[in-house]
Amino acid sequence: MNTARPQVRATLASAGLLCVVHAAVWQSSRVAAEPPAVTPARVQLRLDPNRATAAELELLPRVGPKLAQAIIAYRDAALIKPAFTVAEDLDRVPRIGPATVELLRPCLSFPDADSGALAGQIAP
Repeated sequence: MNTARPQVRATLASAGLLCVVHAAVWQSSRVAAEPPAVTPARVQLRLDPNRATAAELELLPRVGPKLAQAIIAYRDAALIKPAFTVAEDLDRVPRIGPATVELLRPCLSFPDADSGALAGQIAP
């Protein structure tokens, strides 16, 4: 009976090792089968606030429907066209302050002062 115990222990140890190896192989094959995480391409959106629609303005950070309408209302009521020639001009719109202007600055494009042409809508 004493001779049987080492054989049982060896058999159990082998079975346990086999289970661990099998689990490791199964896990690695499962991980390899899952598609890699896809990160979306980062495209910098640049909008001209003088021409953008409300839906387009809402794509900007911190701009919801009410603020988009406030930008459009200010733009439409402005006596001088275009209403916005630099980012700081947006500070005159109610509910937009310096912090929001700085947040929006990289997302905005304005008419080119020299040619009157609009800057591109999408930046690389």
